[in-house]
Amino acid sequence: MRMIVTLACLMGLLGALPAHAAPLEDVFGRQIPLGQGRPAVVLYANRGTRQVLHEHAFQFAYDLRRERPIVVVHVDLRDVPRLFRGAATRELRKIHKESLETIRKLFRDQGQPPPADLEASLFLVADSHGAPHHALGLEKGFPQVVIQALSPSGQELARGRFPEAAPAIGQAIVLSLPPSLVSTAGLR
Repeated sequence: MRMIVTLACLMGLLGALPAHAAPLEDVFGRQIPLGQGRPAVVLYANRGTRQVLHEHAFQFAYDLRRERPIVVVHVDLRDVPRLFRGAATRELRKIHKESLETIRKLFRDQGQPPPADLEASLFLVADSHGAPHHALGLEKGFPQVVIQALSPSGQELARGRFPEAAPAIGQAIVLSLPPSLVSTAGLR
């Protein structure tokens, strides 16, 4: 009987934990390996900022290819009616696949083979509650993409508006790596 009471109490405590304590998952249900040895670039976007990402994010990710960061795009769906959030998530899955093809083409156009771990380096998160965005002070419908650099251990290194802050973010990523892993070319 004590075992059942203990388990019931434990289940109640687990249910009371905040939602952000759970591992972060992308639109495919994959856990995002933030803080697990690779630096990360996190972009906070919404439907209105899609064009900025399309115009600048692929080249920025390519420029950081030697540092091999994980790229996470948090898409704020607070401005999408609840009825359409499932469709928005399906659209993000489609965009993910298209993005991978665009990046592969960018590498091939530069005469380089695409990274073997490309699919394990790009994550899209459909965020219907906006908690990460709100934590950064971004209200529903914010007008510009925000970018954040995380160290290999998951600590925030820098943050700013994208694409303006891209050079500082790239520099923060480079400086977060052990000297043996920093590319000899530096930031391009």
